[in-house]
Amino acid sequence: MKNFIAKIGAILLALGTVMALSGCSEDSGTNPYADAKMVDSRDGKTYKTVKIGGKVWMAENLNYQTGESKCYDNKPENCDKYGRLYVWSEAVTACPDGWHLPNKQELEDLEITAGQKAGDIDMAGTVLKSSTGWNRNEYGGESGNGTDGLGFGALPAGRYVSNNDNFYREGYSALFWSSTEGDSNDAYCLGLVSNGEGAYVSNDLKNYGFSVRCVKNL
Repeated sequence: MKNFIAKIGAILLALGTVMALSGCSEDSGTNPYADAKMVDSRDGKTYKTVKIGGKVWMAENLNYQTGESKCYDNKPENCDKYGRLYVWSEAVTACPDGWHLPNKQELEDLEITAGQKAGDIDMAGTVLKSSTGWNRNEYGGESGNGTDGLGFGALPAGRYVSNNDNFYREGYSALFWSSTEGDSNDAYCLGLVSNGEGAYVSNDLKNYGFSVRCVKNL
């Protein structure tokens, strides 16, 4: 009987090991980087990180103060909630050492991975959006929240326009700069909205203040 119990224990231990290992897969629905963090040595702020598509992303918006970066509505508590909003010229150099602003291809890869998780590329935004914090769809009245299926946790930080210092769309949109320029006036970004399920990589004006997510250098 003792040998039988010992064998059962060994089998259960082996199964537990296999399940734990399988749980580390990015496609398994669990996040192997769930407790991972990085510390910005410039100001001591700590950020959660997540591994998506073979790359390590910050799972929170950057909140490092630069010359033109803003808290939404110029309220410090919004920096604590959403991170800071950056014009493009400062976004490209805002990430700490060892990290970088993603380029257009990296944003497109993020969209593709989120679409694969959702089973439909047109649903990629739902996977990237946080599960709370988004306002209801302005047109249909449905919740704008996502599933946060990859642990990216995009919050609706809105944007600001530097030439008039006006803020727009908190609760309804999230925009993330890339390092890739379109022309002298614009650059590429990733956009998410409360009234849509997609993720949209397009170009926008450089004088807009958007959120920043940094990617760890390989």
